[in-house]
Amino acid sequence: MATMSTTFTASASFSLTDSEGVTIFSYSPSFTSSSNTATQALYTGEHLAQTGGSELALADVNDDRVYVFIKNVDTDYNVEVEASESETSALELADLNPRECMFAPMELNGDGSGSSIKVTADTADQKIQYLICDASDN
Repeated sequence: MATMSTTFTASASFSLTDSEGVTIFSYSPSFTSSSNTATQALYTGEHLAQTGGSELALADVNDDRVYVFIKNVDTDYNVEVEASESETSALELADLNPRECMFAPMELNGDGSGSSIKVTADTADQKIQYLICDASDN
């Protein structure tokens, strides 16, 4: 039986240029991480963010640390993204406008509490795309 492993690479480029064309600030972060598990290390798909909120369970991938990418694929309405701190409270991570996306490394609680992301649609139910990748527990 083969062992599955995943390598995840994220990169971006940001620059700020003044009206004269002079670069004021430039930053190009990039990193690569290997999977921490030999089981399912990557979840991806589409999810319907409901007006009452719905959850993406991160602990199914790793109960310590994951990388999360979420994109609001709707063309009209916002989607709020929250990290669950406990069963009764959540911390807002992003308010994604139509077609915006977010990326975040997330540290989870090993006991299973605080191990999901809640996505809530502003108006009508909205579709998001997501990728959840296992990360090394360094």
